Amino acid sequence: MEYSDEYLLNQLPGNTPPSQLVPVEVELEINSYIEHGDYENRALLARSVRWTYSIFSELGFGHYRLMNIRLPLTQIAWGMRSHGLLEMSSVGLYDPDREERGFGLCIDVLGDVEQGFDIIGYIQFTRLQQTFPLAVRHVITELHSAPNPVNATTSCWAKCNATGDWGVITAGHAVGTSLQGVSVPMDDGSVGILRRSFWQPIDAAFVITPAPQHQPNLLQICNFPAAGIPVVVDCQSRIENRKVASACNSQGFYKTRSWPVLFFLDNPCISGDSGALVRLRTGEAAGIYLGAEPSPVTGGTSGRALNFAQAMFSLHTTPYR
Repeated sequence: MEYSDEYLLNQLPGNTPPSQLVPVEVELEINSYIEHGDYENRALLARSVRWTYSIFSELGFGHYRLMNIRLPLTQIAWGMRSHGLLEMSSVGLYDPDREERGFGLCIDVLGDVEQGFDIIGYIQFTRLQQTFPLAVRHVITELHSAPNPVNATTSCWAKCNATGDWGVITAGHAVGTSLQGVSVPMDDGSVGILRRSFWQPIDAAFVITPAPQHQPNLLQICNFPAAGIPVVVDCQSRIENRKVASACNSQGFYKTRSWPVLFFLDNPCISGDSGALVRLRTGEAAGIYLGAEPSPVTGGTSGRALNFAQAMFSLHTTPYR
C-alpha cells in the first residue's frame, strides 16, 4: 500500500470526534508526542489517532449498530473468527489500488477464501454520529526472520522486572521456542539464554545476555499508533521509514497474552528484520517488527508489527536503549 497524507485526509471524517469520547490516556499521548513533534501535518495525525481510539472505545461500550451485514463468500473463515470478532479488528486505511478507497474497520482472516477483500457491511456509531465500513481481508503471514536467530534483529536492551537480569528483546519466532533456558546464539559469538517467550501467540522473546557496558537510557513507549503516523524501523544495517496504515485496539487490551495486539505498516521490510524496533521519529517505541502480511488474492501487502506495550507486559520487562 502506498500511503499519502492526502489519501488519509480525504478518507477521515472532516471533523474531530467529541472530546468527551476520546479516551483521556489517548489525548495525553497526543499532547505528548504529536503536538510537539516534527510532523508536517500534526493536526491530521492527531485527528487520525482520536478517531481510531474513539472508535475502539465506543466498541467497548457497545454504542454502535451493525448495518447491512452480509457474510463473505467463505462462511467457515468468518465463523472461526466470530469470537471477539470486532475486538480483534484493526482501524485504518484500505489499500486504494488493490482493495477499495476508505477508512474503516477490517478483520484479517487467515486461510483459504475466495475473495481477497470484501466490505461486508457498515458500523454506525451512535454517539460519534459517524458510520464506517466493515471489511474482511484474506491474508497470510510471512515472518521475516532468518533461519538462524543469530541473524535476527534485536529491538532493544531490557531488564527483567522480577530478577533485574539484563537481556535483549527480539521476535519470538526468531528464537523458535518458548522453553526457558534454551541457548540462543548471538551474532557477536556469545550465547544468550531464553528467559521468556510467548510465541505463539505473542511474538516476542526476552533473551538473557551480559549486561550492557554502559547504562542505557529508559525507552519511552508509544501506546496508541494510528493510520498516518510516521515510524522508523531500526533494521540491523539500515533504517527504514514507514507509515502506520492501521492498528488494532491497544486500550488496555495489550495486557493479555491470549492474542496479539498488532498494527500494520504501509509496506513490509525484508527477511532478517524480525525483531527490529519500530519507533516514532522522536524515539518512542511503538512496536516490534515481525514480517509481511500479504493478501495473495489482491496482491497487496503490509508490514506486521506487535504492539510494544504488549510485548513488555507479556515478557515482564522494562525496555532500555
